[in-house]
Amino acid sequence: MMKRPKQLYFKMFCTYTVIILCIVIALMVYFISDARSRTLESNREGIERIHAQALRYLEDIRQTADYIHKDLYRSPSELNDLLEYFRLEPEEYQEYTLSRYSSSNELVYKGIFYFINETFEANQRLEKVELISYETSKLTECYPEKTVYPGKDGKSRLRQIQNNDFYAEGKLVYLKEIRNPDTMKPAGCILFTFEAESALKDVQGANALAQMIVVSKDGSVIFERADGENYEMLIGQKQYFVRNDSAGEYQVYTFMDERLAAKLPAARLLLIIASGVFASAVGIAYINFYVHRFTKRVDLILEAMNQVTTGDFKVRLNIWKKEDELDMIADNFNGMCEKLELYIEKSYMEEIERKNAQMQALQSQINPHFLYNTLEAIRMKAIVNGDKEVGKMLYSMVVLFRSQLKEADVITLGQELDYCKQYLELFEYRYQGSFKSQVECPVELLPLPVIKFVLQPVIENYFVHGIERDRQDNLIRIWAERKENTLYLYVEDNGRGMQEEELDKKNQELRINAKTKNYNESIGIHNVNRRIKAACGEEYGISLKPAKPRGLRVILAIRIEEGEAYEKGDVG
Repeated sequence: MMKRPKQLYFKMFCTYTVIILCIVIALMVYFISDARSRTLESNREGIERIHAQALRYLEDIRQTADYIHKDLYRSPSELNDLLEYFRLEPEEYQEYTLSRYSSSNELVYKGIFYFINETFEANQRLEKVELISYETSKLTECYPEKTVYPGKDGKSRLRQIQNNDFYAEGKLVYLKEIRNPDTMKPAGCILFTFEAESALKDVQGANALAQMIVVSKDGSVIFERADGENYEMLIGQKQYFVRNDSAGEYQVYTFMDERLAAKLPAARLLLIIASGVFASAVGIAYINFYVHRFTKRVDLILEAMNQVTTGDFKVRLNIWKKEDELDMIADNFNGMCEKLELYIEKSYMEEIERKNAQMQALQSQINPHFLYNTLEAIRMKAIVNGDKEVGKMLYSMVVLFRSQLKEADVITLGQELDYCKQYLELFEYRYQGSFKSQVECPVELLPLPVIKFVLQPVIENYFVHGIERDRQDNLIRIWAERKENTLYLYVEDNGRGMQEEELDKKNQELRINAKTKNYNESIGIHNVNRRIKAACGEEYGISLKPAKPRGLRVILAIRIEEGEAYEKGDVG
């Protein structure tokens, strides 16, 4: 039973439409993911800038407090006046200042309060200065506009200083001790209080997603703009991007929720979706045009075939000049009809019945299923494509398998590094864009004999335990060097690494050549270690060190033997 011509149209149209929709959806997912990554990176950079600005502000304030303190020591008259203020009672200090002023030629008495007033005028962010005497425990509070509140009881404030509990919310407080330059004994202290709330709020407000906490050495919260009561719990969560630095007596935490930071604006998301819908519509319209034109040519061929079956050999097909298989079929069909028509004209009239029988036989051989099968073959050929990357991966895998089966147990260092490169290429295809490898070796070391496959288990251990799939800068380096009669092979990565206690335990196991019973551990490294020690001696083998700034370095020490280094039976 013949299929109706329209079935070919619907089959091709549906197939190509599904393909184009899959491609567009994949592209949309890629662009959305890329846009989210870029948005997240932009917000991370914003957090870095905000964090740097906050640190810079705190550092400026700290330097200002240090400068004021040093400036006081650069003014002996004002420093001596402060020391006397700490030592004397108010009436005695009043007599002291009057005596000094009367004996001087200055129009203005330059004592400690003159110094403080000038400090307030030079530093607009300074809000309060506190003077506390260790000897009399009296407290004096100074404010801008020459506002002074002397004679307060400073014992409670001194207790706060002793307990490091003198910090205030929304303020930056810096304690500076005053010592007698002659005896170097502490006479009292000065507390400088600077404004912090509004300045840090302005810095943090530059990014709506940014959250900031500033705490003092005792854990007191100086400034807080965070979505939650417990900031330590917030910054401990995986989805938070955190920056943490200290600025003198204060610790600054700047962080944000990466889930919100990666969220695309609605307008941008709608633009990507609209672009995908537009691309799909254009693609489907083109598919409809192409398939309709293709099936129209097929319909013309089928119609001509039907006319031939009725005995009309004058029918001819137009050649579309596409130089494809359909044009070849049309050309062959026209040639066939011409030959049949010529053959009939040359036949004798008396052989009409026999020729008719022959024509019927010829017509029966022109089976439409032949054309359907030919067209199906053409369609399959059009949708099948070769994939070079898969071919390369298969080639690398074949090389590795062949080397396992055919190579000797002892090979050259050059061959071993070539196998490593083939093995690493497989993972570079798997982790495209997020993993790189480097293999380096001096030329003079390449002919040295080594045990086969001593590096591959170490590399495999990295991909099982060390690589971080959410990073884009994963790197593994392999290089070699010779020291006297020992060949050192290094495999270093920037992955997870190991804790110090775990690293010491693992090195101890490798030194004593202990067998591991836990299959979750790096069995391959233990096997390679045993093979090296069996072939080279107990002083050789594998050791582990932390890589800088992060990751793990695996060091393989192998005895160098010129020529055939080991017997095959000794390296199993």
